[in-house]
Amino acid sequence: MLDDQNPLRSQLEDELNGSEWLQKFKAINRLLHSLKADVADMEACDLKWDTATHGLVIHCPSLAIGASLVAKRSEIIAIANYADRITLVQPNGASVIFKD
Repeated sequence: MLDDQNPLRSQLEDELNGSEWLQKFKAINRLLHSLKADVADMEACDLKWDTATHGLVIHCPSLAIGASLVAKRSEIIAIANYADRITLVQPNGASVIFKD
């Protein structure tokens, strides 16, 4: 293909692949995937990355799941060690800070 031979395109792709932004994005993606795969009940939650605080916000759908995740606090912190802050938001509006 002609596009594959374009040196400017190749240079831009190389710069993007080596960019700090992309590396951070990949790290966040791995973190979120690991949490969903390795922590029971996490798959039912909505995970959001807060770029302002470099933190993870876990929105859980029920108080029972929230209680289960609180019990797994140390496991969650170990997996999400990339985050500066980890907050669990529960349906009643109460938030639990795992890491600050």
